[in-house]
Amino acid sequence: MGAFCLLNWICIGLVVGVCLAADPFAYFDMELSYITVSPLGVPQQVIAVNGKFPGPVINVTTNYNVVVNVKNKLDEDLLMTWSGIQMRRSSWQDGVLGTNCPIPPKWNWTYQFQVKDQIGSFFYYPSLNMQRASGGFGPFIVMNRRIISLPFDTPDGEIVIMIGDWYTRNHTALRKALDNGKELGMPDGVLINGKGPYIQHHTCS
Repeated sequence: MGAFCLLNWICIGLVVGVCLAADPFAYFDMELSYITVSPLGVPQQVIAVNGKFPGPVINVTTNYNVVVNVKNKLDEDLLMTWSGIQMRRSSWQDGVLGTNCPIPPKWNWTYQFQVKDQIGSFFYYPSLNMQRASGGFGPFIVMNRRIISLPFDTPDGEIVIMIGDWYTRNHTALRKALDNGKELGMPDGVLINGKGPYIQHHTCS
């Protein structure tokens, strides 16, 4: 009888240990909507994430389970994809047409996936209808676990930099031009973290 009770306690201990050893969850909410900004000096409608352009940083640790509730406040269907994330055993969470159904306007969808054995800098963006050309993107950082040693000194800090070309026309106008067989031409400028170039005015005497 004593041996049976001891075996029960060992089994309970193993179950509790497995539960405690489970990989943590990280929860995020994203609301995609339109805002008006002037990144190149011309007011234009862009896609913001939680009111920000570019969107906020998703910062997690490797092996975390990531849960992102996406609310579509746009006037068209939406899908969010997570560029560079491997989606092991969760390809249906990749956020591209064919593996996911689009999120209709005023609806939401919760993505859940694990950043298994990954470390690095990635980004998220809307994958439908050239919407990325109007924004909706942001950084996705996967940190190493503290128990994993790194072969260099601890940095003083980290700065996230997102650089990309930019048009003052929105994604709808760009898509219409392509559908009509026209070329888009050169981008109107380059944005760094959603900001255009700084122009210093000189006064000549």
